[in-house]
Amino acid sequence: MRLAGMLQDLRFAFRMLRRTPGFTLLAVLVLALGIGANTAIFSLVDALMLAPLPYAHPEQLVQMYETEAAPGQFPLSGPDFPDWKAQSRLFADMTLYDYQRSMNLNGGGDPQRLIAVPVEANFFSLLGVAPERGRAFAAGEDQGGAAVAVLSHRLWESQFGGDPNEVGKSIRLDGENYRVVGVAPASFRLAPTVDVWLPINLRKLGTRGSHQYNAIGRMRAGVTLAQAQAEMSAIAARLSKQYPNSNNDTGAKLVLLRDRLVRAPQRASLWTLLAVVGLVLLIACANIANLLLARALGRQKEMSIRLALGARRGAIVRQLLTESVLLAWIGSAAGAALAWCGLRTVVGLKAFTLPTFNAITLNWPVLAFTAGLAIVCGVLFGLAPAWQLSRPRLNDQLSGAGALAGSGQRRWLSDGLVVTEVALSLLLAVGAGLFLESFARLRASALGVNPKGLITASITLPEARYRDHATIGRFDQSLLARLQALPGVRAAAISDQLPLEQGNNGYIVPPGQTQQARVLVSWTRVTPSYFDALQVPIVLGRGYSDADQRAWDDAKDGQSLPIVVNQSFVRHFLQGRNPLGVGFKASASDTYTLVIQGVAADVAQEQLGPDQPPQAYLLATEQSDIVRLELRSSLPQAALMKSVRGALAGLDSTLPIYNVRSMDQVVDDSVAGAALQEWLVTGFAVLALLLAAAGIYGVMAYLVAARTREIGVRMALGATRGAVLRLVVGRGLGLALAGIAVGAVAALATGQLLASQLYQIQPRDPATLAAAALVLLAAALLACYLPARRAASVDPNQALRVN
Repeated sequence: MRLAGMLQDLRFAFRMLRRTPGFTLLAVLVLALGIGANTAIFSLVDALMLAPLPYAHPEQLVQMYETEAAPGQFPLSGPDFPDWKAQSRLFADMTLYDYQRSMNLNGGGDPQRLIAVPVEANFFSLLGVAPERGRAFAAGEDQGGAAVAVLSHRLWESQFGGDPNEVGKSIRLDGENYRVVGVAPASFRLAPTVDVWLPINLRKLGTRGSHQYNAIGRMRAGVTLAQAQAEMSAIAARLSKQYPNSNNDTGAKLVLLRDRLVRAPQRASLWTLLAVVGLVLLIACANIANLLLARALGRQKEMSIRLALGARRGAIVRQLLTESVLLAWIGSAAGAALAWCGLRTVVGLKAFTLPTFNAITLNWPVLAFTAGLAIVCGVLFGLAPAWQLSRPRLNDQLSGAGALAGSGQRRWLSDGLVVTEVALSLLLAVGAGLFLESFARLRASALGVNPKGLITASITLPEARYRDHATIGRFDQSLLARLQALPGVRAAAISDQLPLEQGNNGYIVPPGQTQQARVLVSWTRVTPSYFDALQVPIVLGRGYSDADQRAWDDAKDGQSLPIVVNQSFVRHFLQGRNPLGVGFKASASDTYTLVIQGVAADVAQEQLGPDQPPQAYLLATEQSDIVRLELRSSLPQAALMKSVRGALAGLDSTLPIYNVRSMDQVVDDSVAGAALQEWLVTGFAVLALLLAAAGIYGVMAYLVAARTREIGVRMALGATRGAVLRLVVGRGLGLALAGIAVGAVAALATGQLLASQLYQIQPRDPATLAAAALVLLAAALLACYLPARRAASVDPNQALRVN
């Protein structure tokens, strides 16, 4: 019986929605926008923070770091890893892997640049990942000499056409042959930019104390993170005593793998976006509730007749809520389609910097969330109209006086909904304003170089042909001479890293001391033309010359070498002393004394902002195997790079040029994640503003329709058009001001929650609050104007004939 009643309610709800196609279409559109936004953002939250990692028993996986006296956590020292592995009892296994490296794929056309990661043989088995084809690395292949490779699924399909016979064949990387032993599954996304995995050489792990490797550990079943951390800290303490010169103050730090993949700022951004779209959905629900209240005006007589004929109020409420939930389900279906389109667009953007170890899609948990959300929304916006329609004043309705009799009750409900809409819209507008101002200040932060006309590019030198520093140095000097001679090139330089892309760092022995200071210094290797090419101001002393380069090239043990440092270096180590002529050593065992001959303005190395780390610029012959080119030219980028490729081909035609970008693009890439968040929040805030304006318009339109007779009487008794305009506009602005007041209090109370995501702006910024309030007030005024003008044009003779 209950099922039959529900089916009957559902059929009746379909008929009612078909009878009012305009209302249904508008309500579905509003709900689709609100539910679609929530579905899209929740799919991100589900993939990155709720769904399990796509590895075996992911709760047991931890990322392993080392710590030092300087704050922060650092990569592992290679020789420490075997000791960790041998002495641990709470870990089932550990695996070591190197950082990404660029390699050149040769053969079959132009050379292609690939991203390779050297890994320990147990890398895939520890994660519980089985290759889609072939096998993973075998035991012993990580001891040196095994030229084998596992391809990513993306590379296998794009470069080799998904040929199953590719396993067993050889590919040529950096001029050397590697036999393909396997293809990773398409779902494996620990590092989505990796094209190929190679065996690491565990026999060559560098020197103890040099931090340059990554490691993942798998805790035994039942072991907690705290227990594993305590064990690793004890092991690190023993190594510190055993190797005091290299491991003094060196500790261990464990982080759950999910927390490493999705960092705290990214998690905060996702929760913020989810809260934003939640507010948008509340505004949409308030809007639909107001639409239903307006629609209820025409159904009061129907409900009164049903009650007079014996219908129970509970049955009427159930019927009305069925209509609301059905409407919400239709809106959620449209919203899921919008979410699918939106996700495909956003995830495909270059600015999308969130990790993708889980596929970001509308899977069953996300669709279940959408369906549940539809039910909640249907009940939420259907309660007020259902409550009002189930309690009509029967005598008034059946006698034809219901429209006015129920207007007061309906008015306070719709007014309250509008105030809520405006308050929530102000909250979102303030948040959007804060994010936009924060991003504008971040983007305008001093870069330290002049980006106008500056083009950058990268080249990777294969180790097989560029084995020693002298060979790399000769290549750099020959290439630089060719670049400087190109038509249209005003200046050119080579370095081992670009601004905003980090690099190497280490400790120094400060002037007048014998022990290394526990402050990290960034080291950048440059050619003498670097400061001129990038137009980095030299604020004290001078930059580099060709004579300085020769001094570095011919350096003997115990010699003093000129060096340029940045302003932050002077602030940290010299405390107001004149830095020119002051010498220091790069390490306690270094035989060279580095004498400061110039101080450069701070250049943003890791991120934009005023607080930059100490930095030293070396004129070293031991350049990195990754060569960064910086060219200042007025030529179009395409024409310039055509000339650069020609110059490079004259030296080595097997080398590809990649990462060709203007310096402005480098800056944009560095803030891409923040930019995407700001524009998403702003877009949702604009949507909320439009919904709030529509809500005010709906209330005012209803007010004019319900009070047409009263307005006619007023005008018949001498009221002017201006007085009627003021009546309607004044009421609408009154609701807007009430909502703004409530929203302002909410914004001030919750603003501190955004503090960690803002740059150089206070979360309770009065200018942003005032600007958001003015925008909302202007939108409210516009929303009131059309109904007010309609009211002012009422013909008193016709209005007085209204029953």
